[in-house]
Amino acid sequence: MNYRGGRWVIVSLLFFATVINYIDRQTLSILSPTLRREFHLSEAGYANIVTAFLASYTIMYSLSGRLIDRIGVRIGVTVSIAWWSVATMLTGVARSGAMLGAFRFLLGVGEPAVYPAGVKACAEWFPPGDRALPTGVFSSGSAVGAIVAPPLVAWIALRYGWRFAFVIPGALGLLWIPLWLAWYRRPLELQAGQSAGRGRSWLELMRERKVWALVLSRMASDPVWYFYLFWLPDYLQRGRHMSLTQIGIYGWIPFLAADLGSVGGGALSDWLIRHGWPAEKARWAVLIGAAYLSPLGALVGIVNTTAMAVLITCLIAFLTQCWSTNTATLISDLLPDNERATVMGMMGTAGSIGGILFAQILALSISHFGYPSAFVLAAVLHPVAATLLTVLLRGSSGANKSRAILQPV
Repeated sequence: MNYRGGRWVIVSLLFFATVINYIDRQTLSILSPTLRREFHLSEAGYANIVTAFLASYTIMYSLSGRLIDRIGVRIGVTVSIAWWSVATMLTGVARSGAMLGAFRFLLGVGEPAVYPAGVKACAEWFPPGDRALPTGVFSSGSAVGAIVAPPLVAWIALRYGWRFAFVIPGALGLLWIPLWLAWYRRPLELQAGQSAGRGRSWLELMRERKVWALVLSRMASDPVWYFYLFWLPDYLQRGRHMSLTQIGIYGWIPFLAADLGSVGGGALSDWLIRHGWPAEKARWAVLIGAAYLSPLGALVGIVNTTAMAVLITCLIAFLTQCWSTNTATLISDLLPDNERATVMGMMGTAGSIGGILFAQILALSISHFGYPSAFVLAAVLHPVAATLLTVLLRGSSGANKSRAILQPV
């Protein structure tokens, strides 16, 4: 494989994998009115199905990261996408709410692995000064999937029925696998060093302050993305009185901004590294900048015009994904190859837990004080995450790389 050309093919394949990942994930929510009628689901019944996915997804994020470090990116991603694609297709043959919940649980088992695998693959194929951009490119597939899913799923359901809206996207994942197996190989220099041994256990990793810095900062920051992903359409309808048609026309714009944040945030830190900044300090500088601009999100709920609210939402979506890309890339700067996917998995689990807990806080806040309070709560989370990252990395004993983040260039 041509080194320079081939590695971008790998990034492109990972990008399309994350697009398919988000399409498969969002099909249920897009078709929720149809499925509720089909299976006579109450609010609690539908919530249980959503919870079944979140429960397995949260647990498996850490387990899949560990698995990727053990069996490698090539096989790990293959097993992951095959599993979640079959689970998606099986959802199309569900005959009851219980079956629907069971198949969504299986979907959550398979879906998380592509993210720690992608981070590990970018670290394997790109030098430190070039890692954040490819990480941002493949990660941006999640936002693209969020844009593509509604029209694609709606079109399939209207033309062929709701069951095919699960079967066809699931089949796309299976068609992706041969391309992945044909292209992905570990770099030769890493293949030669495969005998380096296994990484440390979870318990050993949890004794590291730098691991806690990464995990806790993502637990504090990931709920912001979940908030905008799952609550923004409801706010635009109830708080800004937009019609469903208007949301269809304008609702994709923040996700485009999120894509730009993934790619642009990664490109910026890589640019700083190429201009003489230490890798870890370059990531940290971009993270701090994103974190301390994020409180502008508190204005979304109080500005006078809907256009201004959407504009600020786009800024926050950009900053959120800029933050996510650089925290993911920071793993590669701070940890050895055989521990990167494991720690990424730990971060993903922590982020999902934070998202679940924050959703409960949001429900109480919105019901008592309205949506403006929710945007204020979300606005403080990135500064909290940045503070955790700074304090814990500064106190990381014996980690020269971690301390270098806080030293002048």
